[in-house]
Amino acid sequence: MFDKYYYSTGCGNTAYGSTPEWHQKFASIADAIIAELAPQQVLDAGCAMGPRAESTPGISANSDHIIVSYMNYIRHLNPVNGQETWRYPEKSNVKQVFYAPALIDGENIYVGDFANDFMKINISGIPTVEWTFKVAKGWYQAKAVKDGSLIIAPNTDRSIYAIDDSNTLVWTHQGDFAYISEPLVVEEMVIVSSQDHKILFLNKADGTTIREVPMNGAVVAAPAYDPKTDSVFVGSLAHEFVRIDRQTGEIVWCYDGNGTLESIWGKALIVDGQVILSDKAGKIVSLSADTGAENWQLYAGGAMPAGLALVEDKGFVAVLEDGTITFYDLTQKSVWSRVISGNVYSTPVVTENLILVAAIKGDNLIYVYAFDFQGQPVWTFKPAK
Repeated sequence: MFDKYYYSTGCGNTAYGSTPEWHQKFASIADAIIAELAPQQVLDAGCAMGPRAESTPGISANSDHIIVSYMNYIRHLNPVNGQETWRYPEKSNVKQVFYAPALIDGENIYVGDFANDFMKINISGIPTVEWTFKVAKGWYQAKAVKDGSLIIAPNTDRSIYAIDDSNTLVWTHQGDFAYISEPLVVEEMVIVSSQDHKILFLNKADGTTIREVPMNGAVVAAPAYDPKTDSVFVGSLAHEFVRIDRQTGEIVWCYDGNGTLESIWGKALIVDGQVILSDKAGKIVSLSADTGAENWQLYAGGAMPAGLALVEDKGFVAVLEDGTITFYDLTQKSVWSRVISGNVYSTPVVTENLILVAAIKGDNLIYVYAFDFQGQPVWTFKPAK
């Protein structure tokens, strides 16, 4: 029902989606609707203010740290054995809920919660909050990005906040819809997907708008950048995928699979001159980054709200909602497949030697599965009940 209403009256409809009438009839009640629903139930309500597929739960990792944000805790897992080494807060606080993936920067993480707070936490030992940014009025759903000392954090209060590393607000960009996608920083630009049918190009220094590139529907997938073509690649919920010239804002080409492409939630992969994208229905397509010509396409076998994860420029991992994990090489050949228990809504995370997949099981329990690049299980994190 929500998806049907969304496309017939809201963000998915180009002629109606950005009008004041839409805001008056729907946007004012969207927060209340989302608040009553679990994240899994609002995947197609991306025009609103609720949790998105790639951030439910939030997982980020490198060779030293695995950070999982879900429900009332941020958990730190040992990359060697998957054991929980600490959690924050130590005791559950019903007012503090985490879904945004943490930004890992050395021995610090930057992460926001659903209580409107954005924090810098030192994780060199016992997690210690170094500062808390309290200006926002909404949830932190997306992963922040850091460029030098500047942290850029999108919020569902329709604002993008730029904060320096001493917790000083540098600038705020105010929009019309909740921001729920990880921004992209390229040189002097901050590039942000917007649910009001736009890709925003902002000045990194002060947050002012350089340009807005119109799309045919809401955009919740994070943009990807290709330095070889100096282009931004992104898809929308209006069943389209585009290449945008970063310097001019021109849409160089648009792909819709002759009307067969479904809504796009995940960030595209760019490797060896090809762009690999996936839609929510499970279609995976390789396009020429230069021309947009189709190289190949495959059907992964079921619904796939999570995005793809690149593995050493040799292949990629796709995970279906039902927990089926498949590793494909760059020619679309299936190399190995595994099945885990639970539903998957988060894009897999790849470190230098692990593929990490977070799944939700009954009673809202979070499980994390670790595989090596050959598909062999390494460990499984199961929360203590």
